[in-house]
Amino acid sequence: MSRLVWIAMVSSCVAKPRELFEIGPEDKATGLEPFYEGNMAPWQTSELSSSLGGAVCVGYVKEGSANHKLLQKLGAVTESDAALFELQVPMVAAKGWREEETLEIVRRNYAAKLWDLIQQPPLDSEPLVFPGTGKWKEKDVRQWLLEKAFPTINYRVSGYQGKKQPFPFDKYFGSANSGGVGLVMVKVKDLDDFGPQFRAIRYLRRHAEKLSGQIRFAILEKSESTLEMRKALKVGLDESIEAELVLFSNLQGLGRKVDNHYHGNDKKYRLLNLTERAVNEFFEGYYAGSLPTYWASLDEGKSKREAGQLKSWDFESSVFRAEKGLGVLVAFMNAPEDGCQMCKEGRAVWDAVMHELKLNRKLRKHFQLYWLDQSRDEHPEKLVPGRLAQPMVMYYPPGNEQKRKKRKMLLHKMSGSFYKDSIIEMLEDMMEDQEEQGGDL
Repeated sequence: MSRLVWIAMVSSCVAKPRELFEIGPEDKATGLEPFYEGNMAPWQTSELSSSLGGAVCVGYVKEGSANHKLLQKLGAVTESDAALFELQVPMVAAKGWREEETLEIVRRNYAAKLWDLIQQPPLDSEPLVFPGTGKWKEKDVRQWLLEKAFPTINYRVSGYQGKKQPFPFDKYFGSANSGGVGLVMVKVKDLDDFGPQFRAIRYLRRHAEKLSGQIRFAILEKSESTLEMRKALKVGLDESIEAELVLFSNLQGLGRKVDNHYHGNDKKYRLLNLTERAVNEFFEGYYAGSLPTYWASLDEGKSKREAGQLKSWDFESSVFRAEKGLGVLVAFMNAPEDGCQMCKEGRAVWDAVMHELKLNRKLRKHFQLYWLDQSRDEHPEKLVPGRLAQPMVMYYPPGNEQKRKKRKMLLHKMSGSFYKDSIIEMLEDMMEDQEEQGGDL
């Protein structure tokens, strides 16, 4: 997937170069609370940076030591180290505070009282301690940060001085994350009203803890400010749904190399019911590898569609599980703005063919025709390139689901001669072949 539109908007703001926060022994009595206050809410580009990612790194070091110098280097990370830069972890050196030099990750310990009310311990209450002793190795510290500097569940809360900050997209969907993402999307009117978020994640907790290090869980509010991001991911667009989970088992296609036959992450799953029973059943299916892929669509939540149009959510049922005696043809297209200038004219041709089919009882008895806009709808058909310069037609012969998948074929001749009369003539030839072979092609 190309760089998201909303990120371009955010990155247009000029951020201060990053640097290590440093606190001397004279500030020990004050403690780290001022640092946490400014850095445990979302990451900002103003004078006080803060962590969208819900985690900070604290180094207890001696002034001028090798470990102190290492923290200065890591704290001033630039985009040349994309993964660490996108991790967005504020770092502080507490100089002379402890006899032994140690390094800790402190994660946002939010909603502790709510967890206590339901008799569960708070999440992320204890710091994570770097296992190294003596002089720390840069590669080991870097790897430890990339593995550990994620809260178990990253809530959305107001930032420093109540400012609302953007979701940390790069931290979760960029090169900082080598795992997957559990994106919990919740309708909230005000980030200060934490109730909807807590209700959404309450039963996810044990699975988030079990999958720690594999799947990074984060909440995204359904609001106008996140709409561009949701459109770019093609998720969370049905505004009638109060809360949902989309689980990306991996981040294929999101800044990762894919071939030209990629049509959406096939390791992506969706849960619309966040009750305890439904959550547990969903994750049982996930652990067993039996969940159906969630193919996403820009038109999610919209019931209106054009004649013959296939959508992500009904591709498999309409094509693979169509009436056994019907051959199914799908014309795949892209939007003209995505490079398929011939698709606009192709749509008109295909509409005329579908209309002709309605008037021809004999052809109608043998074939079902659809079209799909790849720019709007994900789908599982890997024989079709992701970027098309002209419409491309796939044929799924009569039979059950297994036969259709095994015998499907690209109709190169039909795709290359995309004219109404030519297509009708080819359909008539295909119909004759079907009848000669008893409809079992």
